[in-house]
Amino acid sequence: MIPRTEAIITGAGIGGLAAALALQKVGVDVRVYEQAPALGEVGAGISISPNGALGLRALGVLDEFREFAYAPDYQLVRHYKTARILATVTRGDRLTETYGERYYTIHRADLHGVLARAVAANDPDSIITGHKVVDLQHDDDGVEVKFEGGGSRRADLLIGADGVRSKVRSILFGAEDVRFTGFVAWRGLVPMERVPIDAMDPPSQVFIGPGHMINRYPVRGGKLLNFVAFAERSGWEEEGWSIPAKVSELAAEFAGWHPWITDIIAAVPEKDLFKWALCARSALMRWTRGRCAVLGDAAHPLLPYLGQGAVMAIEDAVLLGRACVAAPDVPEALARYEAARVGRARLVVERSTAQVPKFHSPDPDSFHHDVPVDEALGLFAYDPGTVPV
Repeated sequence: MIPRTEAIITGAGIGGLAAALALQKVGVDVRVYEQAPALGEVGAGISISPNGALGLRALGVLDEFREFAYAPDYQLVRHYKTARILATVTRGDRLTETYGERYYTIHRADLHGVLARAVAANDPDSIITGHKVVDLQHDDDGVEVKFEGGGSRRADLLIGADGVRSKVRSILFGAEDVRFTGFVAWRGLVPMERVPIDAMDPPSQVFIGPGHMINRYPVRGGKLLNFVAFAERSGWEEEGWSIPAKVSELAAEFAGWHPWITDIIAAVPEKDLFKWALCARSALMRWTRGRCAVLGDAAHPLLPYLGQGAVMAIEDAVLLGRACVAAPDVPEALARYEAARVGRARLVVERSTAQVPKFHSPDPDSFHHDVPVDEALGLFAYDPGTVPV
């Protein structure tokens, strides 16, 4: 195990907080710096597959997570216009029997809250908001980060968990433009009493159409229906991933879709509808430099078509913590972390991108899903608490 260590983590998203918790569990003194002025309720629903749930178990927060999560028995994929069933995907006890855990959906803010409470319970002073990292310097003995407006902090270890536009990544590995992937997404939350009853059989469904897709499922204990809608675009100029959107704009985008979709869009309160561009950088083949490393979207931004974005960050965090137990010093711990994660992350990035033609097909009737691709790839069989590091 590495000796008594102090770590800085930039970014208090799911990846940053999971990393903080993983490091705290092995005795590392952690400070998480978040540029936002406060931890807020942001984001949409996310899926946590069995490999992610096993990661949450390793972090010690699975029981609280389950209090907020929804565990579907199965999901349907439907035709955008007729609602004809194109595929049935089992997600219930069979997964527990095969992989040791179930498949869940949850509001991102609820998972974020579970992680934040666990980190703060270990150390109430560990999360510091209102601090934007603008530069860093590192040497054989440690790392110093500098903050916007002045001030700095030095530690033995730095983890950049600051997202697809990661400043830490740019400093360590060189600047690279964030590119628009050609997809725009909208997220909305609809009070369940506004949702047509017949549209909820089953509660978790995906509708696919030419150049478009909608994924929808319950969150908040079934009180809200979360949906995420995707559309192809030739260009995008607006900045941000939480841009207020108009219901009329989304309704026009999905005009002609089945009433179960158009009625849900019409029912979303406009204050709960947001849009953003799906942006990316390349998946890094090197994640560490000296006593610094990147994690989550900073290392491997990916499209959401395998539902593995948050899960991959959780896996990263668990392996990072375990590497600190397996290694005698920080550089070796980071080298072990990198070696354990780069190949798997690259696989998930590549295969997530490869799903785009399938879920945006001009001929939805050609969709086939005999064996779910996430299972066929062996993604669920990965237990971050036990894989070699």
